[in-house]
Amino acid sequence: MERTRIYLDHNGSTPVTPEVSHELRIFVEGYWGNAGAGHPDGLAARAAIAEAKARVAAAIGASGGEIVLTSGGTESNNLAMLGAARARAARDGRRHLVLARHEHLSVVRPAEQLAREGFEVTWVDVDPSGAPSVTNLAAAIRPDTALVALMLANNETGILQPVAEVSGIVRAAGAWLFVDAVCGAGKVTIDVERLGCDLVSVSGHKLHAPKGIGALWMREGVEVAPLMLGCGQQDGLRSGTENTLGAVGLGAAMERHAAPGAVPGPGLRTLRDRLLEGIAALGVGAVRNGTGPDLPNTASVWFPGHDALDLQRALGEEGLSVTAQASRAASEPGADLAVVAPSVPRPSHVLRAMGCDDARATQSLRFSLGSTTRAAEVEGAIDILERVLKGTRIEPSA
Repeated sequence: MERTRIYLDHNGSTPVTPEVSHELRIFVEGYWGNAGAGHPDGLAARAAIAEAKARVAAAIGASGGEIVLTSGGTESNNLAMLGAARARAARDGRRHLVLARHEHLSVVRPAEQLAREGFEVTWVDVDPSGAPSVTNLAAAIRPDTALVALMLANNETGILQPVAEVSGIVRAAGAWLFVDAVCGAGKVTIDVERLGCDLVSVSGHKLHAPKGIGALWMREGVEVAPLMLGCGQQDGLRSGTENTLGAVGLGAAMERHAAPGAVPGPGLRTLRDRLLEGIAALGVGAVRNGTGPDLPNTASVWFPGHDALDLQRALGEEGLSVTAQASRAASEPGADLAVVAPSVPRPSHVLRAMGCDDARATQSLRFSLGSTTRAAEVEGAIDILERVLKGTRIEPSA
């Protein structure tokens, strides 16, 4: 009998769609030149990269500025944080950063590195709803603020962040606004003009393109100090032979998601809400983390008394793939990455930032649906949860 396989971790990674795979196959079978070469095959690769960048820009409503191709969301976020902050400090001496405590660790860690370099970082608290208040963000901005980082949607809770509401305040202060859109891309419409941001990051494998490709959009006039040095590809902003195949896949995926009617509609939200309804009916006291406007596919759920890592493993043995919001690695902002006790679950820094205690932050799972999720899979997930939950309960520590 074929084993059940239900995948509800689309915020972690997504399958490459047939449409994107088709474009990749055409390219990989006929083009392999280095985009830095002046011969016909190199020029063909260069043209493919230019087209991919144009597709990415169009998908986020950008008519100008610069697209830098990267290896993924982590590199894009590092380039935005480290590169923009260092460039701004060199240009006009601004050395102050503002970011919320629940940003992705690929934004948090660069901010911590900048603090070690003498930058000052203001960490803005997050409300139990899952987003910082505009009032608190505005109060943190100063005349010497160089960069404000605010993600489009939180990757763990799916809660949308007040980017458009704060962008005018950031601009009036003369600072740059960086938006990590890695989790939101493909799930909500992105328009850089409506958002009023200056830098935006995306990652291919979060929206049905291959792994190993991402992009950073920079508004005209925004500068970044490069992190990758070498032969000066991409106008010196990111040296290294371009991942032409990945760029083709990213461009195709971004264009597909920006097409009319492509953003997930009420059907996906209906499936997500049915999952939450089914979990509530299990009678295990499960509570959703976060409230307010959100992505249509995401739900973070606290299962009191159930260690998330043990629960994730037990569900996996039944064929259900979900994400534990705790980890066995250091995840707290400021944690010593060299000191990790693998037997001790580390609480989610996102849930901690929202005011959750360690128990809740180590007993929560993230469910994230995608365009390939079907109603039968949601019902199957509820059935698996019902079978497994009774066998994984832990006794609260004294």
